[in-house]
Amino acid sequence: MTTGEGGGKREGRAGIARDYAFRVYAVDDADEVRLKDLWLTVWRGKWIVGAAAIGAAILAVAVTLVITPEYRASILVAPVTETAGASSLASLASQFAGVAALAGVDLTGSGSRTAEAVATLESRAFTENFIRERNLMPALFADDWDAATGRWRVEAEDGPTMWNAFQRFASIRELEQDVQTGLITVTVNWTDPMLAADWANGLIGDVNQMMRNRAIRESQQNLDFLETELQKSSQVPLQSTIYSLIEAQMQNSMLANVNQQYAFRVIDPAVVPEKRYWPNRLVFAVLGLFTGLVIGTFWAFLRAPRSVAGGAAD
Repeated sequence: MTTGEGGGKREGRAGIARDYAFRVYAVDDADEVRLKDLWLTVWRGKWIVGAAAIGAAILAVAVTLVITPEYRASILVAPVTETAGASSLASLASQFAGVAALAGVDLTGSGSRTAEAVATLESRAFTENFIRERNLMPALFADDWDAATGRWRVEAEDGPTMWNAFQRFASIRELEQDVQTGLITVTVNWTDPMLAADWANGLIGDVNQMMRNRAIRESQQNLDFLETELQKSSQVPLQSTIYSLIEAQMQNSMLANVNQQYAFRVIDPAVVPEKRYWPNRLVFAVLGLFTGLVIGTFWAFLRAPRSVAGGAAD
């Protein structure tokens, strides 16, 4: 009796455990919406879905005809490698670093020049000077500019500022450098293809000119300082070192005067683009088609909710 009762208790407990772990609830088929029913609903409203898809695609293409097109002009450049004058200065750096530092001579290599040129190209000072010299304010803010009168349509205090112009120009200018080759691509996106190409080429031309002028000015300052120190010095070894530095500075100044492409060498100049970059009609058409399919399908289900429920109940 004890064993039977114990076995009955164990069986009862096992039954409870099984009931707790594997409890199954009955599912009413009427609550399920089967895939077949969904497909039948879409098929019954195929004309609605198709019309919505085609209509949305046509509307998307029509939008591209209204949006002001943008064109992309790109120029490919290569950073200029170390010049002969820079090589001479670098070779002297290990021997006469103290004198070179005293003279204020720049003994850095081409890598620092490339970084300086890239930073200059993206700087606010260079960009604002580029906008000012080419009088780009009316082009950048054409909606606020009255070409007939040559004045802004808004009051002077409410008109665009140079800060606004820098923000606008920075948004249309792109700079990308290939890590492996070191080549740099400068891109300008604008509504006028001729202006886009002109600005892209002008950016590289101006940054080269600015870097050239800076190198010539610094070389002349260094030469003046070295010549003054040469007159003060009476030690032959020191005079020999200063003569070597003067020679290197003269070479650097000469190359900067001769080489127009001082910081960047143009590999492929920007040309006037013939095809628009934005908006892309094919992309708009595909997005419109997909959006129309979604809207048409949703509308088909709204028009036939009973059909889905009835198909699920059968």
